[in-house]
Amino acid sequence: MTPRALLASALALASVATILPRSSGAQQSTRPSLDPAIDSAIAPIVRQTEAARLPVELLYAKAREGQVRRVPVDRIEATVRSLAQRIAVAHDALAPSPTTEEVRAATDALAYNVPAATLREMRRAGGDGSLAVPLGVLTQLIVRGVPVEKAAVEVVHLLQRGAVPRNFIALEERVREDVLAGKRPDESLDLRLKGILPNLPQSAATAVGDGLQATGPRRPR
Repeated sequence: MTPRALLASALALASVATILPRSSGAQQSTRPSLDPAIDSAIAPIVRQTEAARLPVELLYAKAREGQVRRVPVDRIEATVRSLAQRIAVAHDALAPSPTTEEVRAATDALAYNVPAATLREMRRAGGDGSLAVPLGVLTQLIVRGVPVEKAAVEVVHLLQRGAVPRNFIALEERVREDVLAGKRPDESLDLRLKGILPNLPQSAATAVGDGLQATGPRRPR
């Protein structure tokens, strides 16, 4: 998926996730029709994913994407297998009961080299709140050019401070505008955080923020 397509997908996910209730049950979506050869090639991967009670719709969508682009069957199979592995990692990292939207967003983040440890930190910092929007924005910041470690640290910190989806969406929109205007992504992130952080509630997680970050990247001083 190209960065432009990923951004469009993540923004759409963010918009939808703000109105979705948190639930461990995923609604069944219509699965795309696949060429029999592709369907047969990915069938073992799908069965294994289903056995683990993980969402398989993402696998079918990826296979369909490859079919439309006329990608060879063996490459589609390899891509779907890699995706299934990321789905499993994402689900485990966001335990105990991540939604399909969270798993989708986390899977995208893993594809952009976000460590599983960061996903776990986000779950601890975000508690029971949906992480679909923060994860989508994290990936978008990386696509914009913010280093992975810096983007991860700041998103975790925002969650610790009690940021809500609208805060994350506003941050991404402002960074996007700055980058399009020629500003360095990391400089833009620092600038825009200064306008957001003072307006966030001091959450209980802030008091133990240093402990959470002891096992992950530290915020730059």
